[in-house]
Amino acid sequence: MISLGFVSKKMLTNWNGASPHLPDFQFHEKHSTLIKTNYPEKIMSLIKTFDLEQDVVIRRLMSIRKLPQKLQNGASKTYDNEFGLQTFTLLHESDSELCYGLRGEFWRADLGLEKISSVEAYQQPAQPGAAKLLLRYQVNQINGNQSELITETFIHCPDKTSHCKMVVYWLAIRAGSGLIRRRMLHSVKHQLENES
Repeated sequence: MISLGFVSKKMLTNWNGASPHLPDFQFHEKHSTLIKTNYPEKIMSLIKTFDLEQDVVIRRLMSIRKLPQKLQNGASKTYDNEFGLQTFTLLHESDSELCYGLRGEFWRADLGLEKISSVEAYQQPAQPGAAKLLLRYQVNQINGNQSELITETFIHCPDKTSHCKMVVYWLAIRAGSGLIRRRMLHSVKHQLENES
């Protein structure tokens, strides 16, 4: 059976490895790659400085996502033209994990992003009709020269209205979002393996 990334309450009760920053979620996506490198300590710095614009496919997908706002007359101009990790709030950083948070109405043309100034602000309950997103990167060292790089997306919707809107949006963007994540992982892998 193909998983569409929906997480039921029953699945959540048995979930291993949920982040303390967002332990309750209804949507989940995970991608990973194995990287052969003698420099696993470089992986997280490459993630932190990754520029979405450097990849032509990611750039095209991001421009498609921005199209509804460009076409919508009178849309608020809150969508960051330089959307990337700098749009998120850094929630946790270690040698093996990065967690970023984002809050908003992601299904809107302008994403309806909330300004989040701190971890504490992110931890506050989501506004009715909005959602919380957690983006996590983890590095697991497999052996001396091989590491697994994992990216996961978790989304929590606090009410039925936001959940219904997110379901439609999730189904529309999930394939493209997954492709962006996989290309990012591949880019980091390619860069490190060519250095080793």
